Amino acid sequence: MFELINLAGDTYCFRMPTNVGIYKVFENRVFIIDTGINEKSAQRILEAVEEKGWKIEAVILTHAHTDHAGGCRYITETTGCSAYATEAERIFVEYPDLEPAVVYGAFPCRDFRGKFMNTPACAVRDIKELRLPEGMEIFHLPGHFADMIGIRTPDDVYFVADAVIAKETLEKAPMSYIFDIRSQYETLEKIKAFEGKLCVPSHAEPTREISALADFNRECLDKVAEHILNLLRTPMTVEDVVARLTALWELPDSFGQYVLTCAGVRGFLTHLRHRGLVTYRFENNRMLWEVESAQ
Repeated sequence: MFELINLAGDTYCFRMPTNVGIYKVFENRVFIIDTGINEKSAQRILEAVEEKGWKIEAVILTHAHTDHAGGCRYITETTGCSAYATEAERIFVEYPDLEPAVVYGAFPCRDFRGKFMNTPACAVRDIKELRLPEGMEIFHLPGHFADMIGIRTPDDVYFVADAVIAKETLEKAPMSYIFDIRSQYETLEKIKAFEGKLCVPSHAEPTREISALADFNRECLDKVAEHILNLLRTPMTVEDVVARLTALWELPDSFGQYVLTCAGVRGFLTHLRHRGLVTYRFENNRMLWEVESAQ
């Protein structure tokens, strides 16, 4: 942890809780992929870069979540470089109240903000304005968030951000925060085409066997959907479902975990509703979800 490793050619990874990609474009100029969770993480990244005698040409943000963009302002202000992201993700970094508001459903209560929902506001440019080094490619990986991207370096290394979650994390609780579950299924199939290439998830070990991890992530999506469908054989509110899943996976009783679980359940209900598997009705001023009668 907290070490700079060479992956191939001019492609490096700074290992930390959220892996940071580094690609050397000239003798001493580098592009970095993501910036860690906060100023302290950003300082560690800069120390590793400066120790090599490199200077940062640009920052590419895969998406706006705080553990990826929390160090962005410190790095851009310290080095004078520019940061880039897709238009949808850029807005969340420039207006950081939006991310927790999307998850919470209103202006976010301070009890929810914490270190994972507290990105310092940072000016970010549209990724379309960035002149990429020859051989570097950007590919879209929607699902986990609005318009997350991955990056392929000319050394054939694929940084796939949060397209997959580590197996050990999902074994504890198979439901992680996903903005759009249908798109997540599609992204999992997409990254399986990278099998045999070196893929670097943000929160798992670099691997050439990305298909196995993608399949495990898909199985967990299926498992959560199955759990919810089984629960909804008896009509339930969102809070009823949240309570059952919290008990099933022994999740902690905390403000942040509760909000994330509610958001996760709503995401699955949307997905199941769009597939015609669940419906809803109102009873005594309560919204009840249940499986479609044909199921």
